[in-house]
Amino acid sequence: MKMLPHIYIASTEHKGRGVFTALEILADSVIEICPLILIPTEETKLIDQTTLYNYYFVWDDDHLAIALGYGSLYNHSSTPNARVIYDFETNEIQIEAIRDILDGEEILIHYLDDENEMTNLWFKEKN
Repeated sequence: MKMLPHIYIASTEHKGRGVFTALEILADSVIEICPLILIPTEETKLIDQTTLYNYYFVWDDDHLAIALGYGSLYNHSSTPNARVIYDFETNEIQIEAIRDILDGEEILIHYLDDENEMTNLWFKEKN
């Protein structure tokens, strides 16, 4: 696992906890590489009955995933400042800055990838 040493978790006004940076992050910088815990899709109903319901995502046709590190704690934005890159060979995700992210700014990702662009979010987005 690789993580910039100056990112941290803090409370947000509308979204609970989020991931923030204490120093500026330049565009195209790797913020974090997160290993995944893969969960067979047959266990979806079990996971949906737990607190982990809010932290997993669909990895492939056969697995859900929980990202270690801060990976499952990044909040969503329709105008994100970071992107998620999926590495199916290593079962990791990489969080990368899309633009310069300012000191004290929350790091935000878009929860749906390009393939799911037409899919609706499962929650009402808060600013």
